[in-house]
Amino acid sequence: MLAVSGCPVGMDVEALRDVHVAELADVALTAVEREVVLGLEEPWRTRAFLRCWTRKEAVLKAVGVGLATSLSALETGADRPGPVEVTADIVPSGPVTWRVTDVPVPPGWVASLALPAGADEIIDVQKW
Repeated sequence: MLAVSGCPVGMDVEALRDVHVAELADVALTAVEREVVLGLEEPWRTRAFLRCWTRKEAVLKAVGVGLATSLSALETGADRPGPVEVTADIVPSGPVTWRVTDVPVPPGWVASLALPAGADEIIDVQKW
């Protein structure tokens, strides 16, 4: 996928696959997200985990830090459909709030797109 915008933008796409959610939950999810995600049965548990993951990665890519920061520092609203607001307080300039949208993708995939919360940009998302 490719997202083009006149403002900072981040996107992440993940294939639905076997993920050891219980093992990754402590390092990748906030306490609220862990409660929501681990309370689900499969296959919903893995889908919810990957939705949190793609939302976090989209924000981290938009901020420009990638996985160099703690994923458990970002609350992504695991129990809510997008768009959601995610505040990233991970850069010296202070917190920035992002609007994260779940991108419709073919079955077997999960994708998220992050833009600054106040952006009125029209985003062209291309899927291959």
